[in-house]
Amino acid sequence: MVLPNLRVASAMRLRGCKSLAAVAAIAISACAGSGEGLDENGRPIGENPGTPPPGGAVDFVFLQSTIFTPLCTTCHAGGAAPLGLRLEPGVSYAMLVNVASVEVPALLRVSPGDPGSSYLVHKIEGRAAVGARMPLGGTPLPQTSIDNVRQWISAGAPAPAVVSVSTAPTAIVASAPIDGEALDAPLSRLLIVVSRPLDASLVNATTVQLRRVGAATQHAPDTAPLEPLRSIRVPLNDPSSVWIETAVPLGTGEYELQLRASGAAALADMAGDAVDGDSDGVAGGDFRLTFTVTEPTR
Repeated sequence: MVLPNLRVASAMRLRGCKSLAAVAAIAISACAGSGEGLDENGRPIGENPGTPPPGGAVDFVFLQSTIFTPLCTTCHAGGAAPLGLRLEPGVSYAMLVNVASVEVPALLRVSPGDPGSSYLVHKIEGRAAVGARMPLGGTPLPQTSIDNVRQWISAGAPAPAVVSVSTAPTAIVASAPIDGEALDAPLSRLLIVVSRPLDASLVNATTVQLRRVGAATQHAPDTAPLEPLRSIRVPLNDPSSVWIETAVPLGTGEYELQLRASGAAALADMAGDAVDGDSDGVAGGDFRLTFTVTEPTR
């Protein structure tokens, strides 16, 4: 099953919010000039970005800043990301860990504790059963970087640590799709990422709803029939994300996804505080986004 396009939510929606990986991701500066003194990847000659951080600990933030952001997002980002795999900060973890590979569905992209069975490792080592070695058309990753990926997976592929002293309420920091985005049919998976782990017991068909809206349905958004959902899941190893899978692939049309964060059964974080769904800086308020599913471009 091809995953949906992912995009980090707009800055306006994110004011006062910080994504788990985006908080610590290192900004990558572009190199200008003739390129003299730089290697084939645009880095200063002699620099080894695969060197583990002090103490030898390899975490996901380190991999994001040294591999995924500078090397992978040249292709695996935006609406044209190959096989729907987007590796931008904030959503890359949810797209990799315990998610089946599209090319070889029998393998997970990242199988926690088992680098040998993780399709990501197969791709960067050049031994995948399908397709070419990654980065596609570029210099293979140095062995130190591959070892870092393997070390992180062997340790159980832990999620980025929540490092925040903000007193702002838990809020939506990324979504797939984003508000107003148009995606090719068929579409069957949606993703929401929040700034703190959720109380999974409150994530259900009452608090997460999808409707087909628009003039063609002759219904107001809140009265349009609900789209049947196969599952609404908060992964145990990534409790800050919500995966939504539809019972049948969505056809062409306009849709609204709603997360209820108001009322008696509001979505809340592990501290019991309601999610700031409407991004007004106050806990509570429903989150809504609309998106369009269109015929694929031939």
